[in-house]
Amino acid sequence: MIKDDIIKLITDKGARVGVIGLGYVGLPLLVEFARNGFDSTGFEVDSAKAADINAGRSYIGDVPSSGIKELTEAQIMRATTDFNHLKSCDAIIICVPTPLRKTKEPDVSYILAAAEEIQKNLRRGQLIVLESTTYPGTTDEVLLPMFEETGLKLDADFLLAFSPERVDPGNPQFQTHNIPKVVGGCTDSSTEAAAHLYSQIVRDVHAVTSARVAEAAKLLENTFRAVNIGMANEMARLCYALGIDTWEVIRAAATKPFGFMPFYPGPGIGGHCLAGHEMGVVRSPDGLEQVKSLEAIFSEQSSSASARRFEAGGGEVIYRPLLKALSLDMETQEPQWKSVRYLFRRKTDGPIVTVTTSDNRSLTVTDQHPMLVCDEEGMVRQVFARDLKEGDRLPIHCLPAPSVSKAFKQAGPLTTTPVKSIEIKTNDQPVEVYSMEVDDTHTFATSYGIYVHNCIPLDPHYLSWKARQHGFDSRFIGLAEEVNSRMPEHVVTLVADGLNDDRKALKGSRVLLLGVAYKKDVNDVRESPALSIIDRLRAKGADVSYHDPFVPEVRFDDAHTEGNGAPLSSVTLTDEELRLADCVVIVTDHSQINYRHVTELAPLIIDTRNALGGELRRESRARIIRL
Repeated sequence: MIKDDIIKLITDKGARVGVIGLGYVGLPLLVEFARNGFDSTGFEVDSAKAADINAGRSYIGDVPSSGIKELTEAQIMRATTDFNHLKSCDAIIICVPTPLRKTKEPDVSYILAAAEEIQKNLRRGQLIVLESTTYPGTTDEVLLPMFEETGLKLDADFLLAFSPERVDPGNPQFQTHNIPKVVGGCTDSSTEAAAHLYSQIVRDVHAVTSARVAEAAKLLENTFRAVNIGMANEMARLCYALGIDTWEVIRAAATKPFGFMPFYPGPGIGGHCLAGHEMGVVRSPDGLEQVKSLEAIFSEQSSSASARRFEAGGGEVIYRPLLKALSLDMETQEPQWKSVRYLFRRKTDGPIVTVTTSDNRSLTVTDQHPMLVCDEEGMVRQVFARDLKEGDRLPIHCLPAPSVSKAFKQAGPLTTTPVKSIEIKTNDQPVEVYSMEVDDTHTFATSYGIYVHNCIPLDPHYLSWKARQHGFDSRFIGLAEEVNSRMPEHVVTLVADGLNDDRKALKGSRVLLLGVAYKKDVNDVRESPALSIIDRLRAKGADVSYHDPFVPEVRFDDAHTEGNGAPLSSVTLTDEELRLADCVVIVTDHSQINYRHVTELAPLIIDTRNALGGELRRESRARIIRL
C-alpha cells in the first residue's frame, strides 16, 4: 500500500519534505523538519526570501539566522523558486496565506496557485498536507479534484490531509515543536501517514476522523477568540461611556479561579457577485476583444476542453480560464488587460442592489459587492453596494453598449458618473450570480463601462459562510465581527474626543501611531487594525504618521484598506516627533518602544493596548485615554 511505503520512508528519515510558503508558518516548519534529519526544501515565489534562506539569513524573529546557516551549510535545507523540484519531494506541505481583504473576503487564490504547482509535479508516492486556514471542505472539495485530474488516485497513488497551523509569532513559550498538531485526512490512510509525519517533529499529534473536522477545529479556535474579543471590545465601549476603567474591570473579573477566561479589548482584529446579465469586457487568446454577459462568459469557458472546474461552497469555480479582462489600475487610473484568475457562479437568496446613474447606466449586484467610487480628490476607493449614496461618482470608461456584441477597440479617458438611485430588493427565490477574480489590479469593467472591484466569492467568516450553505444562521460569529469591525472607528472617536478636550479639531491635527503590525514584536501588517485607523484618520483630515521598528513602510491597497492613499514610511521616534504630535496612539505595544519617554514628551496619548502601567500613568506628563 502507498501508505505503508510513505510511513516507512518517514520512519527511516528518507522522506524528502517540501514546504510551500516560507512565512511565519512555513519557515519554522521547514527548519524543524531539517533539524530532525529530513532533507527539506522550501518553495517561495519571493526570490529575495529564498536567497536569504540560502545565505543563512532569517527574516523572521522566531527563527535565528544561526540555525538556518547551520542547516543550509550542512546541505540538509534549502530554498528555491523553482517549483519543478516538488516532483522530488515525498511530503509536500502547503503553508501559504489566506488573507482577508477589507471587504472581508478571503483570498484562496494562494492555495489554488500552490495546488496548481503540485498538480504539475504530482507523482505516485506523495503525501500532500494543507495547513492554510480555510473553510471546511476545501481539502476534499477543491484540492482533491485538482490532483485527481492528473489521472492519479487518492490512496492508490497519493495521500491528502489537512493540519491547521497554530503558530503564534513572537511567543517564546510556544513554538512549532511544542504546539499540539491536529491532523485529519481525506481518508484513514491519509490521516495515519500525515500524523506519522508530524510526530517526527511535534510532541503531541491529535488525529481526527476527516480533513473537514480538522478544518472546522481551526475555525472554532479562531472563532472562540473573535467572539470573546468582541465581548471585551463591547465592554470597553460601554465602560468608556460610563467613565469606568475597562482594564480594571477585567483584572477584577480575572481573579475568579474558575468559569472565567480574560480576553482584552483592542483596536480591532485584524462572496459577492453580479447578476448574470451584467457584462464583462474580455479578450480571448486569439486577441478578440468582446463585451459579453458574465453568464455567457462562464458558459463558454465551462464548455472548453481545457476548463478546470470544481465546486466550492455550493458554487462552481473555473480556475485560470484562457481569458483576460479589461481592468482599472486604481493608482494610475489607466485601463489594462489582466488575466482572469477564476470565474465563479453561485446562487443567492440575499439582497440584490440595482444602481442607476444620472446618465441612466445601471448595474445589478449583491448587496456587499465591492463597488468603486471616486472621491473629491479623484482617488478611487471601495464601497459596498448597499452603502452607496446618491451623488457618489462611479469610475467609467466609454465602451460599446452592452447589447452590442462587437470587438472592443479602445477605452476612452476615465471619467465618472454620479449615482442617481440605489434600489435594494430581496428575492423570493434564489437567483444565479456571477463573478470573476482578476490578477494584480483586482478590478474589471462591467456593463456600460462601470468599473467594480472583483470579488473572491467566499465569506470571511468561513464557518458562518459554510453554515449558511446548510441553512444555519451563526449569529454569534456575525455579531462578533460586527463589534470588532467597529473598533477602529471607536479609536478615532477617542482621538477626536481627546483633541476636542484640548480645544483642537481632528482635521489638521498631527496624529502619531505607535505600531502598525497586527501584534506585538512582529512585522506582519496583514489585517492589522492600524490600517483602518489610518484610513479613517486621513479621511477626517488628520495629518497621520507612524513609528514601527518592525515595519519600515505601509502601502495602502485593496487587501487591507478602504482607501488607496499614498504609502507611509515609519518615522524615527525623536523628541521633536513626539513634541510635535497633537496626539499619540498606541496601536501595537512593541517591546522596543520607550513608553516612559513617550509619556514625558507627548501631550495626549490614546492607549489601545494597556501598554502604560499604573506607575507610568501616575507619573505621565501626558493626558492618557485608555480603550
